[in-house]
Amino acid sequence: MYDVQATVGPVHILKPPFGSDLLKELNDFVHDQGINLAWFTGLGAVSRAIIRYYDQPTQSWVDIEKNQRLEVAGMVGNVSLLNGEPIVHAHITFADEHGLCLGGHLGPNTLVFNMEILLTTLSASKPVVRKMDAQTGLTVWH
Repeated sequence: MYDVQATVGPVHILKPPFGSDLLKELNDFVHDQGINLAWFTGLGAVSRAIIRYYDQPTQSWVDIEKNQRLEVAGMVGNVSLLNGEPIVHAHITFADEHGLCLGGHLGPNTLVFNMEILLTTLSASKPVVRKMDAQTGLTVWH
């Protein structure tokens, strides 16, 4: 089992601008702030969603586009390093007007209606780095 000791650092309360790309806002924030390790949660609503699903047998990504207003029932994610740069990895669950949910990875061009995010920075005993894993075809912690 992979194990890195970490301690909690500063906590950020974030609200991305209306109409902005949620994933881009998160990536820009961690780059601008020099955050290399963090955990975050969020809730709110979007006016458009891109959900990414990883097809395990083919080891390929499938994008699901929803051009509708959706509630964000929950979002959880982390920040670690990929090729020496911080990268946001987020999973998100959306609910429609009937309460039906759909979730997966947060994709680019998911447009914010309103989001409230709590991002907790972490300090670790060593860098937490993502590398390509031949078995899964994903960039995972090594």
